[in-house]
Amino acid sequence: MSPGGEMLAAVYRGPADLRVERIPVPVPGAGEILVRVDACGVCGTDVKKIQKGLLRAPRVFGHEIAGTVARVGARVTRFREGDRVALHHHVPCGDCFYCRLGVYAQCAGYKRNGTSAGFEAAGGGFAEFVRASDWIVERGAIPIPDGVGPDEAAFVEPLNTCLKAVQRAGVERGQTVLVVGQGPIGVLLMQLARWSGARVLVSDTIPERLSLSRELGADVALDASGDVASEVRGLTEGRGVDRALVAALGQAPMDQAIAAVRPGGRVLVFAATSPGERAEVDFGALCAAEKEIVTSYSASVDVQDLAARLIFQREIRVRELISHRFFLEEAPEAFLTASRPAPDVMKVMLQRGG
Repeated sequence: MSPGGEMLAAVYRGPADLRVERIPVPVPGAGEILVRVDACGVCGTDVKKIQKGLLRAPRVFGHEIAGTVARVGARVTRFREGDRVALHHHVPCGDCFYCRLGVYAQCAGYKRNGTSAGFEAAGGGFAEFVRASDWIVERGAIPIPDGVGPDEAAFVEPLNTCLKAVQRAGVERGQTVLVVGQGPIGVLLMQLARWSGARVLVSDTIPERLSLSRELGADVALDASGDVASEVRGLTEGRGVDRALVAALGQAPMDQAIAAVRPGGRVLVFAATSPGERAEVDFGALCAAEKEIVTSYSASVDVQDLAARLIFQREIRVRELISHRFFLEEAPEAFLTASRPAPDVMKVMLQRGG
């Protein structure tokens, strides 16, 4: 590959319109690196953006990126060609009002997307190559150790978001936690709650997901179509869980979490980011029982190293979550697969062709 060449990319052209095209290979500037994408997870937020046309086209999405450094720009000292890296696409400035509070996702600098395959920066992992901006190279690129596959390393960013959420929920050793929804994010939240020392209950309507959760450490798996709150009270001396983590959107999951959490407990809503995602809440019942609702969105630089370690040392198991692997040329099919909840669909991964 030489400067000025072309590459394949899955280009978002409008609502539910994803096309595999040839576009120019990005050229890294001073302080930047060009990374050959070896694996990129298909995130639910990207699916929503593509399905609903939430952002202006054209763009190349994909932000759960693991790859190999193909070229380094001037003054890059952290990496050299051939190094393997996992990339974050957002990094906070560290010095603004929100950064001083530790609310990094609200930092104006954090909102700048730092990885791009062309067009307006939007992640860029759904392409053969992605350019990482200088601030990502310095503070958002993580070396991948030997023995860790790119499909595992691509989970570093999503695990970070889940670890941040578990910390915001205040999950602690000795608590009982309910995770509502056992898609890929829900299973990561379950494993992190277990890693934190909690007893973990999970709920979902898909039996295959409940079976996987049991395999990966859930203490109790409950059919979400039943009376989960009643079952939870039966398992907690009538109180309810200390924390409920909502990893499924809609009225029913929210009702389930609020009903299942004990008086004085806390409900965390994970990453509801599309306009119009609503659920009604009975404030009388909520306030009288002093139940809290908190939210969590995106990653935290404070847990960046820990999240990477949990993946690299396999303290959190992620390969079992990958249900489908597609080559980049098959990106539209990968998108359609990831967009439908089905018993056999968990994490969809795009990978480099042979």
